[in-house]
Amino acid sequence: MKIFAAPLFLSLAFFGSVQATEAGHAKSSTLVATELKEAKASGQYTFGELDYPAVTPQSSYLTEQEVRAQLQKAKSNGEYTFGELEYPPVAR
Repeated sequence: MKIFAAPLFLSLAFFGSVQATEAGHAKSSTLVATELKEAKASGQYTFGELDYPAVTPQSSYLTEQEVRAQLQKAKSNGEYTFGELEYPPVAR
């Protein structure tokens, strides 16, 4: 009896959770189509393996000189390594 009861209760629990999820988050087909068009226009939608993962635009407020200064500081502190032989970096 226990062999049949456990799968039955698990399937009922899963079915109940699916029903609860679908009831609260139903979207119309026009809303889904609109969201898909917006995602394609913004570059968030990709198709195939070549575009995965989708490229997200990065914005930085640092100038080139500030980035170079941070890199130089990391190199002098021993926080920057190059190649496999120096991995993991050792704090000095």
